[in-house]
Amino acid sequence: MPNFKTHILSGIFIFPFFFFLFNWFYSFFCFEVNYIPSEIIFSYFLFVFGSDFSDVDHNNSFINKLFRLLLIFISVYYLFEFDYLYRTYLPFSYNTSNFIIILFGTLIGLLLGLLFNTLTKHRGFWHSIFTGIGISIIIYLTNINSRKPMKLLYSLSFLFGFIIHFLLDKYFHNK
Repeated sequence: MPNFKTHILSGIFIFPFFFFLFNWFYSFFCFEVNYIPSEIIFSYFLFVFGSDFSDVDHNNSFINKLFRLLLIFISVYYLFEFDYLYRTYLPFSYNTSNFIIILFGTLIGLLLGLLFNTLTKHRGFWHSIFTGIGISIIIYLTNINSRKPMKLLYSLSFLFGFIIHFLLDKYFHNK
């Protein structure tokens, strides 16, 4: 099976063709879209990220380590977003409360990462086209502030990157 480098490089080099075809089809059926650079870069990121995402269930993969790191940051962020719930109950100074929130969020993120690795097996749930479709739908629905072409571009970028992963796994083998 192809490794991380193969999946990522394929995503990097195939995205320009995907982007060209997406724009051609969208312009043909709807209207021409004028992009700002950040929209193109974000769709590029989603495509490349999707090209290796299905290996998130492999304990030694880079994407798994990145995912576990993101769980830590998301946990800390979540606790800071709802810090008013905790600061009223913590009888400490502002700096001490921040320290406790960061420490607690980090521990929660680490535990979620360990739980994720314990509950998933390689080539299981995450290695399914239905997972890619589901995540693409979530990407589409959660971009509430984006224009419709961007919502579609973002969700299809991830989905086609995800599909590239399966095509590489099926037709190419590293020696």
